Amino acid sequence: MLIFLALYLLNLIMIRTFQQRAEQEISGFQSPADDYLEGRLNIYDVLVIDPESTFYFQMDSTSMNNHGLRIGDILVIDKSLKPVRDAIVVAFVNGCFYCRRYALVNNRPMLLGDTDKIGTTDGEVLQIWGVVTSICRNTLPDALRKGKYRRVCTL
Repeated sequence: MLIFLALYLLNLIMIRTFQQRAEQEISGFQSPADDYLEGRLNIYDVLVIDPESTFYFQMDSTSMNNHGLRIGDILVIDKSLKPVRDAIVVAFVNGCFYCRRYALVNNRPMLLGDTDKIGTTDGEVLQIWGVVTSICRNTLPDALRKGKYRRVCTL
């Protein structure tokens, strides 16, 4: 039974892999470049490592411009990651969300922006919601940001 299950899973993986390869019709002899064909890029597979722990925010302040985050950027955030020093995080402090760089000062979490520092005093809670893993940004010139292309973002 175990061998049957292993063969079934192997067959399933082979079918999946084959179906994701780029399709090409062959006429004549086979090209030597066929060994280098790759499947179509699925951006979801690249950006979302843990779907149950991934969520998105849209940046709406200039507090992280020096860190490469601009107004309108889409932040891909993974809640399963534990923040480390200098990670960009989304945190909830005093009823507000903040996107800042994470630091520990005197064993207390601190959020560092371009011009501000957000820490906690006794009784306040700084809750890290997740670590920013990727940023999507619209790079189209204003003349092309119309209709369905208004909210397009790139990596």
